[in-house]
Amino acid sequence: MRLPAITCLAFSLGSCTLLAACGGSTSLSVPRVYDFTQTGSTLDSYVAPSGSNTVTGYSFILFDRSGTLYSRAGGDRTIEAVRALASGTKLPSVIAIVSLVDSGLITLDAPVAQYLAQDPTFTWPADKAAITMRMLLAHTSGLVGLNDNQPHCLNLPTGTILRDCAQVIAGTDLVAQPGTAFNYGGADFQVAGYIATLLTGQTWQTLFAARGGTPLGLTAFTYGDSTITNPRIAAGAFSNVGDYARILRMVQNDGVLDSTRVLSSAIDGEIKRNHIAGLPVLYAPFPAGRSGNYPGYGLSLFISATSLHPGSKGPEYSDPGLFGMVPWFDDALGYGAVLLTTDGLVTGLNR
Repeated sequence: MRLPAITCLAFSLGSCTLLAACGGSTSLSVPRVYDFTQTGSTLDSYVAPSGSNTVTGYSFILFDRSGTLYSRAGGDRTIEAVRALASGTKLPSVIAIVSLVDSGLITLDAPVAQYLAQDPTFTWPADKAAITMRMLLAHTSGLVGLNDNQPHCLNLPTGTILRDCAQVIAGTDLVAQPGTAFNYGGADFQVAGYIATLLTGQTWQTLFAARGGTPLGLTAFTYGDSTITNPRIAAGAFSNVGDYARILRMVQNDGVLDSTRVLSSAIDGEIKRNHIAGLPVLYAPFPAGRSGNYPGYGLSLFISATSLHPGSKGPEYSDPGLFGMVPWFDDALGYGAVLLTTDGLVTGLNR
């Protein structure tokens, strides 16, 4: 682990800033046995017993490449508590989908029309012929984003099926030509998820269990219960901090979690590579004035500006969620964290 001596703890999207003590060492190397008393006190200070603070509880885990360094929960949360991940769902979904590249079922840069053609009743319009799996997972497909009129089926976990929602999305107008702009949303992931189920012949839940949940040893992570027929591939999962930390550690470790290889190093590298350099941003999910802090995007991961991680060459990656979920890791420093709060995205960003 590489970490300065701690006197206080502050959170921002994709970044846990651990400040060095006055007069203390400026070295970023510390032993794995460390006194995190002040860290716990600072975390607890964000929970106001009087109710004046909207954060009624949190769970937190700090890890390095070899495992957990510290975990804590406070307020009305426990360390095992499961929370809706919202957009934090994207990374685990991507892991399952890109595992099909390792299996030879998908090529990131092939037009997805060739995969959708395996469903003879599915219509993929000519204006979308250039869209690839890479574009879907990097939000550069030109499909509608969160700031556009997204199809209502994205909010219907039951009463429709994943295939039919993907067909509705296929019929929407493009907001940009494929590959020409970043437009954050969920429609492109829904199409990508359907393609994965089409090629494997599995439901999304079964596919994820085989390619994500079981290899990663996840015990609490789900996309909802057995009634869900249209899982939201970009925003419908639930997890505790322990399971999500395992997901991050695998990506940080070039596709390996402990002794299990989940993804090839090459595909893991594609998840972390910046796929939107030089592209205009039509929509990004940050409060006003903050979008410039996260100029890069991999396949589901935001890449922080270097100004957000002084003292590290980075890169620093994050996959935040609407309900105060902030996961991140720093490749250079070798550690990361997951924070789940009981409030919204802005609170997570400010912590």
